[in-house]
Amino acid sequence: MRVAFGSVPKDGGTFTFYRNLRLALRAHGVDLRCVSVGRDEARLWEDGYADAGCTLLAPRAIGLKAQARAFADWCEAEEIDIVMGINSGGILSSFPHLPARIRVMARCANAFDQGYRVTMAGRDRLARIVALSPRLRDDLVRDYGADPGILRLIPNGIDPARFDAAAAQPRGQGARLELGFLGRLEHGQKGVLHLPAIVDALLARGVDFRLRIAGKGRHGDQLRRALAGAEAAGQVEFVGALGPDDIPDFLAQTDVFVFTSRFEGMPNALLEAMMAGAVPVCFNIAGITDFMIQEGRTGHLVAQEDAAGFADAVAGLAADRTRLATLHKAVALDARARFSNAIAAASYAALFTEIMAEAPPHWVPKPWADFVPDANFPQTWRRFVPPGVKEWVKGRRFAYQ
Repeated sequence: MRVAFGSVPKDGGTFTFYRNLRLALRAHGVDLRCVSVGRDEARLWEDGYADAGCTLLAPRAIGLKAQARAFADWCEAEEIDIVMGINSGGILSSFPHLPARIRVMARCANAFDQGYRVTMAGRDRLARIVALSPRLRDDLVRDYGADPGILRLIPNGIDPARFDAAAAQPRGQGARLELGFLGRLEHGQKGVLHLPAIVDALLARGVDFRLRIAGKGRHGDQLRRALAGAEAAGQVEFVGALGPDDIPDFLAQTDVFVFTSRFEGMPNALLEAMMAGAVPVCFNIAGITDFMIQEGRTGHLVAQEDAAGFADAVAGLAADRTRLATLHKAVALDARARFSNAIAAASYAALFTEIMAEAPPHWVPKPWADFVPDANFPQTWRRFVPPGVKEWVKGRRFAYQ
């Protein structure tokens, strides 16, 4: 069975899904392909992340019709059975033109309006929708008209073997509590500008700690300025972006994983920390972090934007190292029982088999003369603006918020 998954080889959650499940799905007879289409995705492509299952189509194409045709032709040539378009405008725009024998699925990975709208793109063709967490599933039904009958809850899966050595590492052995943040240094989603208030609250409580911050992003410079004093005093350290091979060692040296996101879908960084036995302290995102973390048993959940409450949870772990050690073991075991890539791969393979066992839908592909771009990707003059300029504009906009 051949499944095309719209993504780009780079550092990000969407490609991490592909990387985590490709080999695990092979054991079930599923060939998962990562497909990138068009100029913008070609510019995001990073050779260091690509593997033999990654394909780049129409790398110079700007228009969605050219991208969609290139993808449809590739699907025919490769005899693709199932397509998951994700957030690729070219792939999603191809749906009305694909033959009925190619089944179409959606995977909802983030709890925000545009993510939900993209999930519902081509809803007439959707055989199934996968939601990563209860929050995503419920929002899709209640607010976006998704058919509950085709929705399936399949959480992300992480390979536990990558983190076995980290999970075996005892936690809380030193006088200083080691805190770690791993993720994009961006505030809109990741909430990184709450870190200075959390650091101040920890200092006010007299906690002996070091916070290592791994990642890069548009608010990195602003965050570093806000934490300059703590960095100079040795309580904060910026370690830069980490490659996949560096993450287990980083988490092995982390007693408490600091998670400040304001919205997510099923965050891989948090899953990796859990697999590694780093005890998570998280802002609560209803239906997401409280689905992943069991309060008081596998970590701690704190109300959004409550820096004082966050510091209280961390201070409690600093003071009670026996409880920290208990949570360390519990979270690593719980992650393996619920969120391994083997469990996720088995769930997806069963779903693919279920879909292909059904009769093809009664569907007549539209001719290319009737092509209309997917409504979530309007073709405006902005597509001619270089990506660097777009990022500069975004940075300026957020700087004044």
